[in-house]
Amino acid sequence: MKKSLNRLTRLALLTALCIVLREAFSGLPNVQPITAIFLVVTTTYGLLDGIILSSLTMLLTGFLLGFGEVVFRQMLAFALICILWFWLNDFIKKLPFGLSLSLQIWLAAGLSLLYGVLLDASSALIYATPAWAYILAGLSFDLIHAASTALFYPIIYSIFRRFTHGKNSH
Repeated sequence: MKKSLNRLTRLALLTALCIVLREAFSGLPNVQPITAIFLVVTTTYGLLDGIILSSLTMLLTGFLLGFGEVVFRQMLAFALICILWFWLNDFIKKLPFGLSLSLQIWLAAGLSLLYGVLLDASSALIYATPAWAYILAGLSFDLIHAASTALFYPIIYSIFRRFTHGKNSH
């Protein structure tokens, strides 16, 4: 019982943090520390917690920043990113720490870019437009998202590592 209460409390607090951060950074296009948080949570607390956190964050910020069908596509895209990250993490854990962290930063950036491409491609499908047009139009924003995730990831990682005392993360 206590363990599930701790988990629920942790998810609630992290969701609140992600909502505040998403709102705080909403003036800067695609500069978001929340992607790094989703990935670190997936590594530290597991796939389900990463997906729950990303889904709750997208759903609840949809009410603040504008709710539409794109919110559900964001939830699905982040779930896919968390799944890929979780799968890749098994390989990363076998590497030495310095190499492991560098690879995590590059993969976090790459998956952030993939997130943008997934949203752009799904928009193209919905609006019956060529996918390449949406992907090219959004590429600068997707690259900013990837770069900001690469910058935020080591910071978020070190904070989580300090709080968990390195027990659950590599």
